Amino acid sequence: MDKPTALIVEDDRDIVALFRHVLDVAGYHTEIVLDGKDAMERLETFTPNIVLLDLQLPRMSGVDILKNMRNDERLKKVPVVVITAYAPVADSLPVEPDLLLLKPVDINQLSNLVQRLQTTHGALNEPSHDKATGLYSYSFFNVRLTFSLERIKQSSFRRFGILFAEVENLAKLKNEINQDEYDTFLRKLADQFRMTLRPTDTMAWSGDHNLFLTLIEDIPSPEALIKIAGRVRDVMKRFLDSRFPDLEMKTNVGILLCDSEYENIQKVLRDVELARTFLRDGLYTNPSIFDREMLSAKG
Repeated sequence: MDKPTALIVEDDRDIVALFRHVLDVAGYHTEIVLDGKDAMERLETFTPNIVLLDLQLPRMSGVDILKNMRNDERLKKVPVVVITAYAPVADSLPVEPDLLLLKPVDINQLSNLVQRLQTTHGALNEPSHDKATGLYSYSFFNVRLTFSLERIKQSSFRRFGILFAEVENLAKLKNEINQDEYDTFLRKLADQFRMTLRPTDTMAWSGDHNLFLTLIEDIPSPEALIKIAGRVRDVMKRFLDSRFPDLEMKTNVGILLCDSEYENIQKVLRDVELARTFLRDGLYTNPSIFDREMLSAKG
């Protein structure tokens, strides 16, 4: 398998040397650009797996590079780690990066990040969207999840949520209708899921798990979360009842609140599966909110 590629856009050669060492050890092929305009020209013909981007650059700022990347269909999903010594500038960025590191950078933190990304190696070379549903693919969702987890590790008081929705009897339905009919049904069902959530959320479909997922980066109140989950459940239920009322295809919806104590995304996804099992078995009301401590006590 080809090595993933990291583009380092930084004009401080000492910092570049440190970053390159960390990325080389983690198994990345690294490219280095010392100038903002040169970096943008390189990105016109090149799609890296990750970009480490300084904000203060000659000829073109890192802010402009980030804005251009987010406006480009090919580049907007490439993870960008912004690196700056100026916290006020970082707080006022017009476009949010995937992760923010303040100088002097904690090399151990950077090393941990790139090692976690190795678990999603290849995801950005695959289609970012699932062909059947039009939602993000499960592998791409895992990339975004990796960055969400790393972000809250920088601010231990922060949390994010994963909303998951499982439709019971999907496998039974698939055996009763032909593939084209099932694909059309699944796409329309995904549309119902999408319409209840914010268009900026990372919404995904895992065909292997028969599970709809979305990241909720900005956590509102618990009451608001339950309302969101209830809306997802009700909208999908109305759609299912109108198509296949005899199959009793209910939707189980839950939200896992994730904190900085999660070591990696594998443990997050393990808890999603555990919470999903509890809902399916009727041990909690539908919908419910779960967290790490609750599931640890029950597990």
